[in-house]
Amino acid sequence: MRIVCLIKHEPPFVYFVNRVHAEHGVSLVVVESPSARRRLRRKRRSRGTGGIWEIARNRSRRLARRGRFADDYRTHFGDSWEAIDPAVPVLHTENINAPEVHERLAAERPDLILDHGSSIVDDRILDTAGLALNLHWGLSPYYRGTDCTDWALINWDPFNIGVTIHKLTRIIDGGSVLAQARATVEPDDTVNSINMQLTRLGTDLVVRAISKLEAGEELAYVAQDRGLGFLDLSRNWSSALRRHVEFIEDSGTVARMLRTPARKQKLPIVELE
Repeated sequence: MRIVCLIKHEPPFVYFVNRVHAEHGVSLVVVESPSARRRLRRKRRSRGTGGIWEIARNRSRRLARRGRFADDYRTHFGDSWEAIDPAVPVLHTENINAPEVHERLAAERPDLILDHGSSIVDDRILDTAGLALNLHWGLSPYYRGTDCTDWALINWDPFNIGVTIHKLTRIIDGGSVLAQARATVEPDDTVNSINMQLTRLGTDLVVRAISKLEAGEELAYVAQDRGLGFLDLSRNWSSALRRHVEFIEDSGTVARMLRTPARKQKLPIVELE
């Protein structure tokens, strides 16, 4: 099976590629690395001039928490997050939908495209493969789009944080669901530690699904009822919300919400058959 992965070069996505390659072999990984100018342009479009300052603030925050994040990476990924396996061919691009990406994938003719962390993928990229799946940090349809773990914590909804493997379409996190897993949230968890757990859980589901495909089994999907949840985009986010989440992380609020969640019900999820 010819497998192509679409990612950004960040630790959880690197782990994802390395794990899939170790289990099943990856024919190509496309690494999207937007230029600083492109990132600024996108932030300005979605959040106005305040988006520029937010990039600088987020960078400072990441640097300040780098040691804490590295602990999360080691806990969930061992040593498989620092660099992509050199045996995997890599194509670097500023835009996941660039012509050179389409040309390479059209020549590659993958059986399966796996996306974890890239920008929205155009149909003509998706059409180069027989099947395209996305690993999404969120339980769709309840939490779709960006910052889903953050939103669940803001909503005091720790029992409905999880990961979704779904068909990759132009509808953001709206494709039919293959499988989901619920996070186990601990009192000292942060958004980053939870998301790293989600990557590990989601990668487990992906490698199991590929094993089924290689064995000739058919995968079963469940269509989403998108009316059951919300789609949050980057324009819905703000520095004030980020500060609120940091307060939740640093103040012991997660422990309190585990005792008295706003929603005690664990919403239904799709198990991998």
